[in-house]
Amino acid sequence: MRAVNLLVFPPSDGYNIGMKENVLKKLKTRDIAYIALAVALNAICAFITIPATVPFTLQVFGVFFTLEYLGGKRGAVAVWLYLAMGAVGLPVFSGFRGGFSVLLSATGGFIMAFAVVALLYFILSFFNLPRWAHYLLAAVSLAVIYAGGSAWFVYMMGGTFVHALMVCVVPFILPDVIKIVLAFLLSYRLNKVKAQ
Repeated sequence: MRAVNLLVFPPSDGYNIGMKENVLKKLKTRDIAYIALAVALNAICAFITIPATVPFTLQVFGVFFTLEYLGGKRGAVAVWLYLAMGAVGLPVFSGFRGGFSVLLSATGGFIMAFAVVALLYFILSFFNLPRWAHYLLAAVSLAVIYAGGSAWFVYMMGGTFVHALMVCVVPFILPDVIKIVLAFLLSYRLNKVKAQ
């Protein structure tokens, strides 16, 4: 059998080697394209803003759609790249803002918590999770965002954690749940179409 394989697919065959290299190159190019589009999507979701103590944006939708549609590995890279671009000063955060000053502001903890959520998805992407586990992961991730953002808000502004929850979390629970549900539905639908 090995002799037949060597005859049909000789290791020195430049055509076959070229084909393998092209496939790898296309895969890498496709991944980069998906990640770049996800970064752009997250920036657009941040630009759609309703001013408030904690601005109402579509960032939660963008982050969860990215992680669910691209998966934990590529999705995490996209979220981290988006945050890095904002940290170095590119205006990709809400209100067309950028820089460490945004991350260090009173509401910056919610943005920084996205990096932790991306890490959770990245780690768990190495396991074959059933679909129900993704819903649980989303719930845990949203709790991480709320807890991290509220803790940072208290650290920067003072006051109690309960007050921070009332101001920074309670008004957002229902809208954020709706955003996550929409992110799941859209990512599931697009992945299903892509698989056909």
